Amino acid sequence: MAINKANLIVTNATWGDTVNPLADILAKDGDRYSVDVDVCPLSKLELTNDARQRAVLRELADWDEINDTRPLRVIAANPYAPEALEKFEQLVSALKLRKDRIRFAAIDNDTGLLLSEIVRFIGLSDAQLTDIQTPKLPGSVVDLSKQISNHSEANELCLVLEEVEEVGGLAKRLLSDRQRVIRMPIFQRIKHSPDELKLSETPNFILINDAFALAIAIQGLKRLAVDMQDIVWVGTSSSLEVAVKRDAPGSKWLGVSDLRHDVILDQVSKY
Repeated sequence: MAINKANLIVTNATWGDTVNPLADILAKDGDRYSVDVDVCPLSKLELTNDARQRAVLRELADWDEINDTRPLRVIAANPYAPEALEKFEQLVSALKLRKDRIRFAAIDNDTGLLLSEIVRFIGLSDAQLTDIQTPKLPGSVVDLSKQISNHSEANELCLVLEEVEEVGGLAKRLLSDRQRVIRMPIFQRIKHSPDELKLSETPNFILINDAFALAIAIQGLKRLAVDMQDIVWVGTSSSLEVAVKRDAPGSKWLGVSDLRHDVILDQVSKY
């Protein structure tokens, strides 16, 4: 058997006890690229409790009547926001009553693609990726907020789908641009132990797609007294690349064009 020449740690969060689809296909196809894949979700996702969900629905009803004519923009401000929307059935039902007025935006192309697939699946919209506004710099809230503000219609209401612990950077920037905004923290996560990171003697790559996973992973590496020069982070987000340089000095960044499994494995194998 050939010896694999790289170790890829996949940190993507999971919903409940399910398997992350990207992590699953990476693990199944890794050997073909001579890459060992270690699936190590650093957190578990879940919808917020009933009280928080009712608060979100109530705020939407207060700000936007069903027969209102003003446009709505649903924004996936987090890579996991589209899946959270799919699981929040009452919010989906409320948005369907307003579907003719809705446009979409997402924090990067991968999130936009997932959002387009989900809104078609749940019958909310026929939107394709090309219909969803995304920033030119993946993950840039500055770029996305400028694009939305520059192309918004009069009195447009932005519904920012995010997680409970999010700092709300996108929503705050939209508010500073005088946009009408509702922050919708519709999901939360349970942190797993960062000590589960399994490093090898081969080059170690860590796939991340959100700031929460990056923070947990860095914490775990520091506990293990790992030399950051031995770590290569993998992702698409420009904001995560900045965070890596700031919070994990000495480590390296491998930017990939998108989060398709073949793209990731090909780039890791050729690094």
